[in-house]
Amino acid sequence: MIDGPQTAAELRALSSGELVKLGEDSLREHLVAQATVAHQKYSPFTPDALEKFLHDPACLRHPTRLVFEYGNMALHQFAEPDFDFRNEAEDGRVLYLRPLLRDRPDLVQLAVAYMIPVINYGEIIDDSHCLRYGAALLGMMEGEFYQAICDLAVLVGAETKYPGEGCEVTGCGAG
Repeated sequence: MIDGPQTAAELRALSSGELVKLGEDSLREHLVAQATVAHQKYSPFTPDALEKFLHDPACLRHPTRLVFEYGNMALHQFAEPDFDFRNEAEDGRVLYLRPLLRDRPDLVQLAVAYMIPVINYGEIIDDSHCLRYGAALLGMMEGEFYQAICDLAVLVGAETKYPGEGCEVTGCGAG
C-alpha cells in the first residue's frame, strides 16, 4: 500500500510534483496488482488461456483480438494496439503483432504481456509500466522479462528506437 495523504486536506497540501509522484506510484501499484490477479487466474499462458485472458473484463478494459499484421506499427515496435472496427459495440481493440510471431506462441505471450497496459490505459503508459506489468503477469523478474523482450525485438527485426542506447526497441508508450 502506498503511504500518502490520509485526508483531503493533506492531499491538497501536496505540491504538484508530490501529486504526480503519488499518481505514478499508485499506477505502478495498480498495474502489478492487476497483473498478479491475471497471472493467478490464467498462468500458464497456453494459447487457449491467452484467448480467454484477452476477453476477460476483469483483466482488460477492452476485449482484444490478435492480428498478425503490421497495422500502423513503427519500425521499432513488435506490436501495436488499435481500435477494433469489427467490435465497436464493445469498444474492442486489436493488437497487431509482427507476422513472424504467428508460429511462436511463446513469443506471442511476451508481446501481449508487454502491451496490455497500453491497451488498458493508453497514452499515460510508458515502457517502464509495460515491463513491470509484463514481468508480473508472466511471473518473471523484471530484468529477465526485459531481456526476453529485447530478444523478441531482435528476432522480429524491430529497429532500435534510440540508437546506441541498448534495447530500447519496443516503444510501448505514445512517444
